[in-house]
Amino acid sequence: MWTLLPVTIVLFVTIYCPISDSKLCRKYNPSVNGTQSLDDFRCPKKCECKYCKEETEVYFTHEVYCYDDRLKALPSQDTVPTDVKYYNLEKNSISFLKNYSFQNLTNLRYLNINKNNLTYQNIDINAFRGLQTLTDLTMDDNKRLYKLLPWFDDLVSLEQLSLQYCGLTTIYPNVFNNCRNIIKVDLTTNSIKHLNSSTFQNFSVLKYLFLSNNQITSIPPQSFKGTSQLQEMSLRDNQLTTITEDVGLQNLTQLQLLNVAYNTFHCNCDFVWFRKWIEKTNVTIENINNTKCIPYKGSKYKKIIEFHPDELNCSKFEKILEITIPSASAGLIVVIVCAVSYRYRFYTLKKKGANLYLKRYWNQRRRLRKQYQRICNQGPPPINGENIQYDVFVCYNSNDQQWVLKTLQPSLEVQRNFRLFVDYRDFIPGEAIVTNIANGVKFSRKVLLVVSKHFAKSEWCNFELEMARMRMFDNHEDILIVVLLEKVSPKDMPILLHKILTTTTYIEWEEHPERQALFWAKLEAALLSPNCPKDRLIDN
Repeated sequence: MWTLLPVTIVLFVTIYCPISDSKLCRKYNPSVNGTQSLDDFRCPKKCECKYCKEETEVYFTHEVYCYDDRLKALPSQDTVPTDVKYYNLEKNSISFLKNYSFQNLTNLRYLNINKNNLTYQNIDINAFRGLQTLTDLTMDDNKRLYKLLPWFDDLVSLEQLSLQYCGLTTIYPNVFNNCRNIIKVDLTTNSIKHLNSSTFQNFSVLKYLFLSNNQITSIPPQSFKGTSQLQEMSLRDNQLTTITEDVGLQNLTQLQLLNVAYNTFHCNCDFVWFRKWIEKTNVTIENINNTKCIPYKGSKYKKIIEFHPDELNCSKFEKILEITIPSASAGLIVVIVCAVSYRYRFYTLKKKGANLYLKRYWNQRRRLRKQYQRICNQGPPPINGENIQYDVFVCYNSNDQQWVLKTLQPSLEVQRNFRLFVDYRDFIPGEAIVTNIANGVKFSRKVLLVVSKHFAKSEWCNFELEMARMRMFDNHEDILIVVLLEKVSPKDMPILLHKILTTTTYIEWEEHPERQALFWAKLEAALLSPNCPKDRLIDN
């Protein structure tokens, strides 16, 4: 009994611990009668856990503060009180939110993750799963978040969301689709350029929408359809050039305050509707003296209240001419430039020192086609027929020979019994290279392209690709198989190769051993696939 006396004294001494003028906190929940269980006192390391209430409230609620503690990861859910309602993780170094990070916190209402290192790649799609009672979520100052993905599907009670200073450039469509109780969305000071027309549609209780300090260039038609309770909206400091009637501001009957100052409006016919709407609406246009537009024939912005639509001739015929004449003129100029460029292309290239290369390229292509046609005329077309001597002709760059020699060839020939046509073994000595290539393409059932950065730059690889394409078109065969050995930028590859990569399903080489089984399975299936419909096989 005497041993319990010091503990009792400590509890009475520390029972009241106000953290603000209007908030009273205790070490345990006084609403629970009797001895408190040990679970009530658990708390994550470097965090502070208290039961607090506002003076105007009746009950105490559990609050967890992990504020400015330089945490690199979320505290384990096992250490967080399950009855927590306010969870503050502000000013840490948290960079990951894994799936079901807050699943056990079913009573959580307020979550603050401001000023961490979160990025969209490191937030799993189900990170907030289970937070069905959450009403307030703030994620400000995660400066490299960049994209807003559909993480919030389970937040059916969410009322306020703040994502300021997050570097957002993209908002995915329907990202707030299940947040039908949301009242306030604050996306101020990001780099958002485009709004999807459905992002803020049909939110029956949304009242406050803040999109200031972004790079929004236009508002899509009917962007706020069904969001009838919107009262305050800010689009200040964007790059809007106009606001048209089909946006639907006139249908927002509860709108009281609108801020569109510091945009790049143009005082033209497209802007006339908004200018006239300002005159007759009851909505307060905040900071109207800094809401300006630039005249059609001018260089200085002027206040929109000084812009008089009657100064413009905005008839439909005038609009048609305004669009048609510049478009027709631009089209004519493009046609003339293209015609002149084509007519004098060799002279232009000569000035740049490129005419010799171009002539050599086209001569090689003509020679290659003649060589291919000559060889094809010696026998029947090779459509899965008896003249096929190889399963696949391997087209690759010499810099990738080690991969072909040590990885591709053993796996296909030794383990899977395919017969490969490879240059270092099957080219006939003394024959011209183009003849060897033509024979390889003709007498192989498939052509395998091993695409890499070296492949994209290789002239011979391009010739082999061109020959395979000729056979495809001449015989109407599906013979190409593409293996992507490494990523290649579109700007670094020839037009034909880029076209093939964008229209043909390629197989990507995997460095991880556990993923290579799927690679080989896909490649084997492609090698066994027919080149053409069954009724065209020459065996029939």
